[in-house]
Amino acid sequence: IHLGIWLCFLMVYAIIFGRFLPVSLSLLRGLGNILPMMVIFYVNLYLVNHFLERRNYLPFVLINIVLMGSMAALRVRFNLKFPEIEPEFFLASEQVGWRFGAIVTNIAVLVVSIFYQILENRYENEQRNLATIKDQQEAQLQFLRAQINPHFLFNTLNNIYSLAVVKSDKTPEMVLRLSSLLRYVVYDGRSELVELNREAQQIREYIELFQLRSEEAQDITFEERGELEGLKVEPMILIPLVENCFKHCDFDTNEAAFVRISLAATDEKLTFHTLNSRDEEQQQKDSIGGVGLDNIQRRLRLKYDGRYRLKIDKQPNRFEVILELQIPTGL
Repeated sequence: IHLGIWLCFLMVYAIIFGRFLPVSLSLLRGLGNILPMMVIFYVNLYLVNHFLERRNYLPFVLINIVLMGSMAALRVRFNLKFPEIEPEFFLASEQVGWRFGAIVTNIAVLVVSIFYQILENRYENEQRNLATIKDQQEAQLQFLRAQINPHFLFNTLNNIYSLAVVKSDKTPEMVLRLSSLLRYVVYDGRSELVELNREAQQIREYIELFQLRSEEAQDITFEERGELEGLKVEPMILIPLVENCFKHCDFDTNEAAFVRISLAATDEKLTFHTLNSRDEEQQQKDSIGGVGLDNIQRRLRLKYDGRYRLKIDKQPNRFEVILELQIPTGL
């Protein structure tokens, strides 16, 4: 870009001088005017960084006065040496005109170089700040994911333990399903994004794990609607909401207990809905401030700020969560 701009300046000078000089000399004379301006421009990039940005104004001004004066004098002496221009053409007033023109163009280059470097520094600082913020957010996301993993594992191991105590034949199958879930948590959970289909599959695995705890089938439904293919989400962003359903559902005390889970994808929008029955006596246990929902809300703010809606509705006999995410395809 810089080279192209300087070549354009050279062509402008060559056209101006070409009115009374041969092409070769007009190019040479144009180059003789461009080179001092290039010196001013690039020396000032250094001066801005080492003096102006550090508020060392006096050295910056003094160096530029010397630089501007010397480059203006060099340009005037260079222009006066061309033989095609008669010496008597340069009267005293004309020589003043040459000096004035050189000084004005030098000042213009100086101003442009100062603003250019200041703006470039601001842009680079902004990019560094954005990168730092992104790194900090990613580190915080990894920390929050790490919180989910042991929490998820602890709940699942409790389920297996309850079967192992009674020597249930379902224990081996439950361990196998847990191993599948753990592979997802440990490996896919480190990714920035995962396929929505993968997250949905783990929800089904978790539901099967929970169903294995009981001798009788529980009233649990999981419905998928829309095209999930091609959509990606933050890993382990939906499973904790499923955990929350089973943790706070009143299966142990209510024969009519239920869990309803639905996942819908339409027009680059994901809607995840969970609804479970609950016992009013469990209100304190159902506090939203636990690891699960609090963790999810913090991760949503980091990953989907401005692109999500989370509604939590806690009633005496039911608990409902609706999560809406904007997730463009092709990510």
